[in-house]
This record gives sequence, C-alpha cells and structure tokens, in this order.
Amino acid sequence: MMRYTRMRSALLALVLALIVLGSAPADEYQHLIILHTNDIHGSLAPVDAWWLNPDFPPPVGNGAAAMTIIDRERANAEKHGYGFLLLDAGDFYQGTPLGDFSRGEAVIEFLNHAGYDVMSLGNHDYADGQENLYERAAQADFPFLGANILIEQTGELPPYARRHIKLERGGVKIGIFGLITQYMKGMARPEDIEGLEFLEEAPVAAECVEELRAEGVDIIIGLTHIGYRHDRRLVQQVRGIDVIIGGHSHTGLRDPYESFSNHTVVCQTFGHLTTVGRLELLIDRETNRIAGYEGKLFELYAEEVPLDQEALALVGKWVEKAEQGLDEVIGSSAAELTRAGMEESPMGNLITDAMRLRFGVDVVMHNSGGITGTLPKGVLTYRNAYEADAYANTVVTMVLSGRQVWDLLEVSVNRHHAIFQVSGVRMVYDVTRPIGERVLEVEVGGEPLDFDRDYTVATNSFLAAGGGEYEIFGQGRDWTDTGVYIRDVIASYVRAHSPIDAKVEGRIIDLSVSLR
Repeated sequence: MMRYTRMRSALLALVLALIVLGSAPADEYQHLIILHTNDIHGSLAPVDAWWLNPDFPPPVGNGAAAMTIIDRERANAEKHGYGFLLLDAGDFYQGTPLGDFSRGEAVIEFLNHAGYDVMSLGNHDYADGQENLYERAAQADFPFLGANILIEQTGELPPYARRHIKLERGGVKIGIFGLITQYMKGMARPEDIEGLEFLEEAPVAAECVEELRAEGVDIIIGLTHIGYRHDRRLVQQVRGIDVIIGGHSHTGLRDPYESFSNHTVVCQTFGHLTTVGRLELLIDRETNRIAGYEGKLFELYAEEVPLDQEALALVGKWVEKAEQGLDEVIGSSAAELTRAGMEESPMGNLITDAMRLRFGVDVVMHNSGGITGTLPKGVLTYRNAYEADAYANTVVTMVLSGRQVWDLLEVSVNRHHAIFQVSGVRMVYDVTRPIGERVLEVEVGGEPLDFDRDYTVATNSFLAAGGGEYEIFGQGRDWTDTGVYIRDVIASYVRAHSPIDAKVEGRIIDLSVSLR
C-alpha cells in the first residue's frame, strides 16, 4: 500500500505560496529537486529545430544549454538546503556522429562533467556490444541500473549494471531501481545481447520496491527505459513506486502523469536533449511522505538559455573529431522526402530502391523504424545520409523462398511494430483481418509471388540478425553481410541520380483504408 495521499501539483503551488506568505512554517516540508533526461542519443551539440519550423528553425543549445540549467538548479537547491538529484533514463549515445564515433565516451564525459547521479540502461546502449558497456561503466562516475538484465548461465546481473541504489539527499532517503524494456530480443542484434535474458518488468519492479522498503528508504523512484505506455501499465500493476522517470518512447510530458490507483507520478522528456525535466517533490518532514509535487520541462532554446562555455568546449572537441567530411555536398533533392511508420513513404522507397539497384536483388525489405531521418528539399550533404541511417546498419543479402517472403510481409503488417518499406514488391493487405492472415496479394517484379521460387533479398543488418519476430531473415541461404553501410548506399544513389525524387507509388496498400 502507498504510505501517503498525495496532493495534486496545483495544491503544491498553494502550499508554497503559504510558506512564502508566512502562513505555513517553512521547515515543515523538505524539497527534493529532480532534474531528468532520457534518450539523449548523442545529441550534445547545438542543433536547429527544423521539426518546429522547417523554414526558420530555432536554435537549440542541447548539452551546453542543459549544463546552464543543471548548474542553476543545483546551486538554487544548495542555497535553500533542498535535496537534488540528476538522473538519466537511458539510450545515451547512439544516433549522432559524436555518439557513434566515440562509442558513447563523449556522452559519458559530458554526464560526468554535469554530475549525474545515476542512469538506467536503454536498448540502444547495446549498439556496440557488451564489451563497450563494460568500458563506459568503468568510465562513468555514476552507476548504470538494469534490475531485469540477467546473465542466463548464472542468473546474476552483468557487472556493468546494478539492480538499485540508495541515496540520501536533504535528509531524505531515496531508493532508485532501473528497468530496461523486456522486449530487447526484438530490438538489438543477437550478438550484442548474447548470453543475456531480460525479465518481465512488473515482477522485478515489485521485488525492487520490497527490497528498498526493507532498507528503510522514504521515496522510491523507478528509472525506466520501457516507454510511456508501459510505464502507465507498470504503475497500475505495482504498488509502492513514488515516481517514474521514464524513457524509450520520447513522450514529452509537460505536466507529469499521476496514476489514479497508486498515485505514482510519471515524467519523461522529448529526448535528444532538447528539453530537461524538473520534478519538485514537497516532503513532510515528520512522516517523510510526499505532500505534493510540481513538474515541468525546460526548453533549451539557445536564444533563451545561455550556453555554458565549458560544456560547449567539451562538446566541440568531440564534434571536431567525429564530423570530418559530413558536410560534403553529395547532390540535391527536388522535394522533401518524408518517412512514415505504418504506411509507404518517399524515404522508404528511396532507400529500398537504392539498395535494390546497388545489389541487384529481387526484393528489398527495410523496417520503417530503422529510417531515422528525412531528406530536405535542396542541397544534400553526407550528413543528411548519415542522419537517415543513424543506427549504422549495413546491407545484408540472402536467398529466401516465396513462402518466406510472404511470411515476412505478414510480420510486417502485424502492428507489433512499424511496417517494412519495400522495393521490387507490391503488397495488398487488410489490417482488420486476423494476424497471420492479413496479406492478400503480393507481386514481385510485376508478377504474382511464387511460393516455390527462390528470390534474392536484401535487408538491413538489424532485421537480418533474425531477432524477435524477424527470425525468418536468419534462415536465409547464401546469407552475406556486405559490410556496406546503408548511409553510404544512400549517398552513392544521391550522387548518381541528383536531383533525386521519390513518391508514394502504391507499393503497400491497406485494403481496409482503401475501402473507407
């Protein structure tokens, strides 16, 4: 059972006002200030926020602006005797040249500089394998958490991860446990998580709550990388969690979510270090129970938040090393090429066509979630190609039967994830039909798919690894990892065919939508 009844954030504002006006004793409550980030993905360098305004994108200060906020909030907490925590919910480095080039070293250097207290591990933190996590954990001045990560042979946590920790801030005893998504085996290459198992989240969380309460903590925080939808489910299933600082889904919550049943407060930022979250807890000194809370997100617009020059220099040092040659002009685009998750997209068509042309295969399939950027109208540089393939996938070729191609297309439309973008294929399906029976028609090269024929297929290295529902890719014959990065396939195609253009052509048709 929860040990308190929490006031809503509006009531916290009233209590704070009463303290200021002298109607409530100032020493009746302790304050705990929690600053939090998630899904940084190596985004330390300032960027232009094209997603807010493509024509006049406002500059975002990222790491240097975040450092200004962190220093200011920490100093204010120290001045008033408040407790202060700085937390990150994982996926800290993969996705930018700075993060990828340094294999996370640059980001850990920044997090050390900023004085982070703890971080939970995310799925993309395994992108360079477990040996790299050993190195990053040794580099970090703070612990990595992952209570549901176990070594299969021993049943113990890997040495780079801890189950939970206990801290004291401002006289408040705080327990923090970490969780990673239980669906890792569909989100990472098998070789990167070899020998590990990822336990179901809720039972592990319940165990951590029991263990931390037994150690006498006052407040329990879950530092999770499971996604907002799963966080909301978790806090309905598990009693005793006071706060969730979440990640994975990049769901920015300008106001925290509070569960009605267990009164757990859930927070998350938009990720990519474009915002920093702040949660202030008001804690009754006699009971050590939370009396109220107030949460918000700090926007890191460079025009509004001064850039910390020491942090800017730290980031600049790594950018100079990582981004050589990225601004080389490779061609141009006649239109902006956008991406999509649940339907055919111009970016999907361009990438899969480029792969099919480069390797001369019959069929190309590429997961929509692996396309990480768009191509703007106008001049294109290698940076654009890089950003479209931020996960650094390579092209893998193989031979599959027509039956296997059909079955993979069924996996594509089961709605457990975004669909596959395709080339050489035309598919008609009906999403309202049962899973496994949704594909109605498939053509390859303009001819009906032949179950008994072999087809040459290209895909990306993530799908080809055969993790999760993608095991059919791992069954292909003449399986060959070409070692050619998809970003380089994109760049070569742009150089050869500029000005490029790609449109939705009716390769993927959902009949249920067409008949509406």
